[in-house]
Amino acid sequence: MPYVQPLAPGFRYGLGAITGGGSAGQFVLLTGDNEMSVNTDPAKRSFGLLEKTTKDGELGGVFCLGGIYETDVFVGSPAPGDELACDATGKLKVKGQDEFAVGEVIAAASGVLRFKLYV
Repeated sequence: MPYVQPLAPGFRYGLGAITGGGSAGQFVLLTGDNEMSVNTDPAKRSFGLLEKTTKDGELGGVFCLGGIYETDVFVGSPAPGDELACDATGKLKVKGQDEFAVGEVIAAASGVLRFKLYV
């Protein structure tokens, strides 16, 4: 089961409904007034990181405005100092050219990623 653990949390926003649902650790973007959906385009600006799995239409907790987090929801092999972006499924990955940076890797070991959130 995916998890996101705040170690030194930033701000948490919980008043926006999610369209289409999403899983813990996926990045979301704004799609309307207090409405979000999973960000499937790394070039678009993410609003924040889903705190827990949320069904379509539910209010979801979103971590935003910085902090330090730990998660098992990422792809690839990030290394300390790498900038992160979301992939086409909203999961963390190493940032590529022309992609919006959402964080920076602090540590990556044993299938767990510790990172600083930019958004």
